[in-house]
Amino acid sequence: MNIRRVQLFPIATPRQTGIANQHVIVKIEAGESHVGWGEMSDLSHVPMYQFDLPELARMLNELLRGRDARNMAKIEDDLIKFFPDEGHMYSRSGLVRQGIDLALHDLNARAHNAPVYEVLGGKLRDRMRVCYPIFRMRSVEEVPGNLARVEEKLAQGFDLIRVYVGANLEADELFLGQFTDRFKGRVEIKSLDFSNLLDWRRSALAIERFEELCDYMLVESAAPRNDIEGTAQFRRRSRKPVSEHVLHIHHGWQLLSAGAVDILNVSPYLLGGLRASLRLIALAESARASVLIGTTQELSLGTAAVAHLAAAARVLDYPGDSTGPQLYTDDAVIAPVQYEKSHLLVPEGPGMGVEIDEQKLAHMTANAEWTFGVDLAGVLDRTPQNRPSAQQDR
Repeated sequence: MNIRRVQLFPIATPRQTGIANQHVIVKIEAGESHVGWGEMSDLSHVPMYQFDLPELARMLNELLRGRDARNMAKIEDDLIKFFPDEGHMYSRSGLVRQGIDLALHDLNARAHNAPVYEVLGGKLRDRMRVCYPIFRMRSVEEVPGNLARVEEKLAQGFDLIRVYVGANLEADELFLGQFTDRFKGRVEIKSLDFSNLLDWRRSALAIERFEELCDYMLVESAAPRNDIEGTAQFRRRSRKPVSEHVLHIHHGWQLLSAGAVDILNVSPYLLGGLRASLRLIALAESARASVLIGTTQELSLGTAAVAHLAAAARVLDYPGDSTGPQLYTDDAVIAPVQYEKSHLLVPEGPGMGVEIDEQKLAHMTANAEWTFGVDLAGVLDRTPQNRPSAQQDR
């Protein structure tokens, strides 16, 4: 089953919050008629550059054409050499490897008329609990809108949220206090996510204030990125478990060996796909650490891949973050992945279990435009340019 062609389709998808995000859908054709689909998810981050897609497609075809699509180990090994780890939260190399990895898993599973989780070794669970994100607030004027969004998502069955904090502590405290008054007993907070904005001392002081206002399961990214000692200092003082995004397998080992985390945040978009993610989960198991599956907020195809990873993961102790299809107002699939009572359901069809709408995909590629401009806070916080704090900054 040799690879014949790799195609890349750039698309832009609007979010309910008013911004749009770029993705690349990957199509791999192999053998006489086998096809697999993958996704390079959510490219609208800093650093603010995009792929030269024709050149990337040329390179991937040169590298992969004629290869046996079933030998995913060899293909992954070569991809790591040509697209090595960058040690960055939004590694473009990781996204390239993710797109090819997902497409190969989809292709191989479809060739056997089986779901991807069978290619991964089988299924331990048929769903994963997930949280809806409440994006960072830079002014108190943004609090009422976020409280209304919690109410809206609760009505849709989501009783678990993740709250981004650290940009404006007054707004954070106002939101968390009013959240508890309004939703205690009805909605839980999975995590308070500092996104590496503050040093560990300021995060520790903030958590002391937040603990008086709300309950939550864990703390994420409470020190600057790559400050492993700072993360360890925070963990020694935290009453709750501490999580950090793992950038590559050695980074995971560094976090664990330094005693910096209780939980590895494992994300296919960062690590380069499902195979790399399973290795990180095995690392956590060997260290008796916990695991949650993180996100950059994928479309339905990438989210389906996360669901299959969750199905096969031997360690999965905490809720995940993959609610992208609930954030986006458009998608490239015929029918999106399904959620039920704050759980992402594992698709049961062949491959990833979602079907690309090729006619719709062709239309979407014509509108793949960058929408953030040079609004740095909007890029970092995933919030629109018309937010109240942006108006104040002018």
